[in-house]
Amino acid sequence: MSIVGAPMPEYPSAEVAAMRREAERLQRQAEADLRVLGKLECIPNSDSASQTAEQLRQRYQLALNQRCDLLETLLQSAEQRCFKLHDENHLLQEACEGLRYKLKCAHYELKKALGIKLPTADENTDEVDGEDTTQVCQEKEIKGPRKRGAPKGHRGHTRPIPTRIDFIETIPPPVKCDCGSHEIAPLDTYDSKYIEDIPAVSKIVTERKYQRGRCDHCGKVLRHAEAVHGPPVIIGPNLAVHLTLMNQMGTTFRKLSAFSTRVLGIELSPSGVLGLINRVGSTLKGSYANLHETLQKQNVLNGDETGWKVMGVSGYIWCFCNKRMAFFHHDQRRAATVIGKILGPDFVGTVVCDFYAAYNCLKKTQRCLVHLLRDIKKEREVLRGSKLLEEFDAKVKEFIEKGLQVQAMDDGPEKLLETRKMEKHLDGLMTMPVTKGTATTLQKRIVKYRDDLIRFVTHPDVEFHNNRAERQLRPLVIGRKVSFGSQTQGGALRHCVIHSIVETCKLQNKDPFEFIHRAYNSGGLDVPDICSPPAA
Repeated sequence: MSIVGAPMPEYPSAEVAAMRREAERLQRQAEADLRVLGKLECIPNSDSASQTAEQLRQRYQLALNQRCDLLETLLQSAEQRCFKLHDENHLLQEACEGLRYKLKCAHYELKKALGIKLPTADENTDEVDGEDTTQVCQEKEIKGPRKRGAPKGHRGHTRPIPTRIDFIETIPPPVKCDCGSHEIAPLDTYDSKYIEDIPAVSKIVTERKYQRGRCDHCGKVLRHAEAVHGPPVIIGPNLAVHLTLMNQMGTTFRKLSAFSTRVLGIELSPSGVLGLINRVGSTLKGSYANLHETLQKQNVLNGDETGWKVMGVSGYIWCFCNKRMAFFHHDQRRAATVIGKILGPDFVGTVVCDFYAAYNCLKKTQRCLVHLLRDIKKEREVLRGSKLLEEFDAKVKEFIEKGLQVQAMDDGPEKLLETRKMEKHLDGLMTMPVTKGTATTLQKRIVKYRDDLIRFVTHPDVEFHNNRAERQLRPLVIGRKVSFGSQTQGGALRHCVIHSIVETCKLQNKDPFEFIHRAYNSGGLDVPDICSPPAA
């Protein structure tokens, strides 16, 4: 492809110059023959002159024919060069269009980096520098910014009235009226307000006295193994579980150490908190393994992954979840082999995921249509006012809305007919005209994942978006900003184990504290069942 601004090739070429020299020679020869012919015609009744004149006429006619041939050759060469110039011009136009697109992207990124507020794709931005935009800005300056808070007359949501009251505190009536009088008679009616609080935090110390015994047979003094081994002062299960849940929500070990030492009055170092949470996590590994085994038998899952470093080395935490369970797994790789390791080689369910190529190893997937809409919206912010992108965006949204309507229908001939219409709608998205660049790439993505974009229509439990997995990963992303990952592989595994158990308990409306408390007290042997499906 030619580059804009490059010098054009010089014309005429060597072949054309040679033909022109030949044409000039023939012209000079013809002019000389015409002069000689004019002189011969002046000689009266001469046979030799007539014969020579005839020869000159024939040679002049031959030179004329040769000049015509040369002229035709030059015209053909000019036509070929015209086609060549047309092709080069088309290539240059495509290069200019690509440079304009890159320039718009650069302007967009520059404004974004400078913090300039950019209008959304749905706003009318055709007249950016016109009078209409100036008038709108002036109107906004006159009206001023929108006031914060709820609109006038809106009743805010308040906490529910408590069902149990522990203490009653009676407040006497006001001592002064608005009129200035201090004579206030108390009434038997009251206005009630409620205060919800916790009692003052104080630690509870339990002394366990292990009684010794003596064997009547051999006289040996017997002592409990728990009394002999280990430190004399240990942390109880309630504090251990609470610190574990706070760490799962993103609190660092140093902050947990400060909270335990300064607020609760139980001195703990950061390494002590780490050891305590490690012991809690080890009692949950059995439930984590059962959760992994149950995960491979699910019909529908949502999958996603996010970065998680271990000792500064890049790694990833993979998440697979549905309405009843959430499973997290750490691995240094972001490849299809990790998916096979988690879900197993015989997984037959459907996985809702994004367009990452590693998920291509699965037999059935539903690609996230919201990711497609995000990419279209981002392109519309770059190419503002594009009618093709606006129509493309509207067609994709229409496809999702109709797909949800068909998904809610009962199985039968009518749903089958509507599904075929949806397939034709999707085929129309593949062929409709779009702008060059990112939109063309997105259209090719639709062609590649055609069957994986419409699977939600025929499967009622399959969602058209991957929001479920992204919400599950969000707490990890927030926690990563303060923890910077893990320092060991064991720490990353512990983080996945605790996170899987806690989030699964939340999805099943079970108390995570009770689950972990029972597991910690029993060493992982007495835990509630979170893997079996609910009874019908």
